[in-house]
Amino acid sequence: MNTFLIRRGLQAVLLFVGVAILVFFLVRLTGDPATLMVPRDAPPEAVAAFREEMGFDRPVLVQLGDYLSGIARGDFGESLRFNTSALGLVWDRIGLTFLLASLAMGIAIVVAIPLGILGGMNPNRPSDYVSRSVGLVAQVTPSFWLALILLLVFSVQLGWFPSFGIGSWQHFVLPAIALSIGAVGRLVRVTRSSVLEVNSAEFVRTAVSKGLSRRRVALRHVLRNGSLVLVSVISVQYTYLLGGAVYIESIFAIPGLGALLEEAIRARDFPLVQAITLVIAAVAIGLSFFSDVVYSRIDPRIRLEA
Repeated sequence: MNTFLIRRGLQAVLLFVGVAILVFFLVRLTGDPATLMVPRDAPPEAVAAFREEMGFDRPVLVQLGDYLSGIARGDFGESLRFNTSALGLVWDRIGLTFLLASLAMGIAIVVAIPLGILGGMNPNRPSDYVSRSVGLVAQVTPSFWLALILLLVFSVQLGWFPSFGIGSWQHFVLPAIALSIGAVGRLVRVTRSSVLEVNSAEFVRTAVSKGLSRRRVALRHVLRNGSLVLVSVISVQYTYLLGGAVYIESIFAIPGLGALLEEAIRARDFPLVQAITLVIAAVAIGLSFFSDVVYSRIDPRIRLEA
C-alpha cells in the first residue's frame, strides 16, 4: 500500500511540474505584457526599463528556473496588474468558485446516480427510457445556453431568483443548476452502464436467487461494485466543473476565479494567469490522487497490480 501511494505521489508531482512548465511557455505566446502595462505613448526607453524591472529581458530558461524555484517555495510571483501576491489574489477568490462547483457536483450526484441506477436495474422499461433521455439531453445541453434560459425565465420573467452577484443562497441556485447539466448527463450514462454491467454478473444473479429484495441487491451488491468507475468519473467531472465555473461566473457576475482570470488574460498578467491555472491543476491532480487512494481501498487488486 505504501509503495502504491509513493508511486502515485511521485507521478502527481511530476505531472504538476510538467503542467507548470507548459503554462509558463503558453502564456508567453500571448505577447509582451509591456505593451499593455506601459502607456502607448511611452518612449522605448520606458518600455525597456519596465521589461528589465519585471525580469522579462532575461533569457527564457533563466526566467523558467526562477519561476519553478519560486513555486517550490510557495511564491507564485506578484501580479503585474494588482501589484500584490498572485497566489493571495487566487485564495481570495477561489472560495466562491469551489462553492459553485461543489453545489453543481452535489446536484449532479443527487439527480444522476439514482436515475442511472433506476435505468440500469430496469433495462428497456419506462424508467430506463427516462434515464437514457435525461442523460442524453443533459449531456448535449450547453451550460452557458442553459444559464441564459434560466436567467430569462426564473430571474427576468418570474423574479424567483436574483440575476447576478452574491449575498444569499438564492444567488447560487441558477448558476449551480446551469453548471451541473453536463455532469448530470455524464453521470447518468456512466452509472447506468456500470449498473448494467454489474447486474449481469453471476454473483448478482445468485443474490437474487436467494430471495434478496431488488433494493438490497442494488445497494449492497450492484452499487458497491459499480462505484469503482463512479469514483473516477466524479473526480474528473469536478475538475471540469471548476473550469466551467469560469464561464458561468461571468454570466451571473459572481466574483470568483472566472472574473479574475478574464481580467488577468486581458492584461497579460503572466504571474496571475499562471497562479490561477496551477491552482486549478493542483486541485485536479489532487483529486486524481485521491481517487487512486479510494480505488485501492475499494478494490485491493489495483494496488497489487500497480
